Order: sequence, then C-alpha cells, then structure tokens
Amino acid sequence: MKKLKKGDTIGLVSPANSVDLEKLKSAVENLEKFGFNVKLAKNADKSWYSFAGTDLERANDINEFFRDDEVDTIMCVRGGYGGIRLLNHLDYELIKKNPKPFIGYSDITSMHMAFSKKCNLKTYHGPMAASNFSGDYDEETLNHFLKVMEKNEDYHLENFSKELKFYNSLSSKGELIGGNLAVLVSSLGTEFDYDYTGKILFLEDIGESTYKIDRMLWQLKNFGVFEKISGVILGDFANCEKSADNDMSLKDVFDSHFEKFDKPVISNLESGHCTPMLTLEFGKILEIDGVRKTILVKSNV
Repeated sequence: MKKLKKGDTIGLVSPANSVDLEKLKSAVENLEKFGFNVKLAKNADKSWYSFAGTDLERANDINEFFRDDEVDTIMCVRGGYGGIRLLNHLDYELIKKNPKPFIGYSDITSMHMAFSKKCNLKTYHGPMAASNFSGDYDEETLNHFLKVMEKNEDYHLENFSKELKFYNSLSSKGELIGGNLAVLVSSLGTEFDYDYTGKILFLEDIGESTYKIDRMLWQLKNFGVFEKISGVILGDFANCEKSADNDMSLKDVFDSHFEKFDKPVISNLESGHCTPMLTLEFGKILEIDGVRKTILVKSNV
C-alpha cells in the first residue's frame, strides 16, 4: 500500500457522529495548508439523529472513496458513536481490491477491526480532521503523523515527553492491532473481531470508570485473548477515574492484570484521546525489547 505524499488527495468521511461545520471547514483549510488536496464525502457534513447521515449513507461514503481513484487516503472527520452500525453495509471485496490508507481512532476501532479481519488491510490509528486538525492544531501531533504516513523505514516508537512504563524485561515481536477498549470489546467474538494470535495488542479509552476498565480487561482475559497475543501496549486512558472512593485506581487495575503477566506489557504510550498524539500503524510488525526498553516499528510490512 502506497504512502501519503504532499499533493495527494485526502478523502474525508464521517462514519460516526455528525460534525461541527465550522470545525470541518477549518480542518479542510488546514489540511490544504499542509499541502494536500481534500475531497469531502457526500454525507460528511450531514446530520441524522446524532449521526452524520443514515447508516447506509455513511457506509456508502466509505465504499465510494475506496472505489474513487482520485482519493489516495481516507481520513475520518471525527469519532463519537456509530461505526458499529456500518459494518454490515461495507463492501469488503471492493475495499480489499482497492487498498489505501484509512485513518482514525476511538469509535473508528470497529472499522480497524473489520478491515483487518475481512480485508487484511493495514490501517492507521491516527488523528482525525475535525478532532485534531481544526483551529489551533497541535504541531507535534501533525509532525509525527506526517513522519509515519510519508516514510517507509524502521523507527523507534517513542513518547513525546512522558516516560513509558515497562512492566517487565521480556521481549517479543508481533503485528500491532487494537484501538479503543470499549469499542473493541463490543465486537469481541463477532465476525468482525481481530485474529489475536501472535499479535501485540494496543488499547486506549476515555471517560470509563475504572471498574468498567477492569471488567473489560477481564472479558478479554476470559475470552482467551491474553493467551493468544504476544504483548500489550496501553495508551492514553483519559478521564478514566474511580466512581467510588473504594474503587481501584487505574494504576491498580493495570497492576492487577499485568504485574505478573508472562508477556511484555508497556503502559503510558501517548496515543489515544490525548494531545500530542502518536500515530500508530496497525498491521506493522513491532519488536519490543524489554531489556533496552525500546519499541521498534519495522518497515517491511
């Protein structure tokens, strides 16, 4: 699959919630300022209930942009909720025959999962137009996004400023998959679920009580996911607080699951609902070195 370059056309789709039109206009202007052409999907600025058009309209926008030879890369406008409603309307044979970069995070996880399972498409857990590139956008988020999207070379995945926590000194390698924990769990065991065998699982979330985070991690464990994967990377868990004084803290939840885990576990990666935000390449091979405390992204995939 080709990389993104200046002068390419980015197609903007709204698979989930409707978007603030002023933010959308600002995002388009900024993307053009970055050196890209922009094409808006037919329903990208529509509204139906809380969604950006009906389920079929939103799905058709995605199908059409994978079909459209003028569109080089597809970027989601925002997340919210609604992606799971589209999965049965997407044309996976069409998408498989016309692979191109697909970018988004949070609710977009449902499409990352489906595209991985149905099309073997490598997608990007990265910034979205209105969510990240409207108004006074973050330069570090932009620069890392451009580095990842434009180049094909080995590189170390490193935080902007926070220190990564390695739970142990174990090492492994595997294909990176994952996304938003709550969305991922909602597709667990369905035809759209990931193949977890040998994979490195990235997880992030926002606004969930810590007991809910704990319950979802137990659901993954009880479903056998932790037995299949080769490692775990925990991203940003914004506003995931205790709902009662005697609840576990987020750190306590993670420690209870991963302090004695027999595979590499890394937490505090700056990717998810955070600023700045790292862009991740789902489908790339990662090599975790628990002794040197490094994460190497390989270019040969």
